[in-house]
Order: sequence, then C-alpha cells, then structure tokens
Amino acid sequence: MIFKIIGITFLILLLFTDIKQIINKIKQFFNKKNKKIQRFF
Repeated sequence: MIFKIIGITFLILLLFTDIKQIINKIKQFFNKKNKKIQRFF
C-alpha cells in the first residue's frame, strides 16, 4: 500500500516535469517564431 502511494506520486512528479519541459519547449518555439515575425515587419 505504501509502495503504491510512493509509486503513484513518483509517476505524477515525472509526468509533471515532462509537461513543464514540453511547455518550455513550446514557449521557446513561439518566441523564435515571434522574433522572426517581428524581423519580417
């Protein structure tokens, strides 16, 4: 039972960090696009 709770919390933490990294990558991608658009105008 205790190991199940630890496992679930660990998985949630892993998923959360992965989601954070994905969000950061998306933000960087949009920032690059925005810079290109600003240069274009």
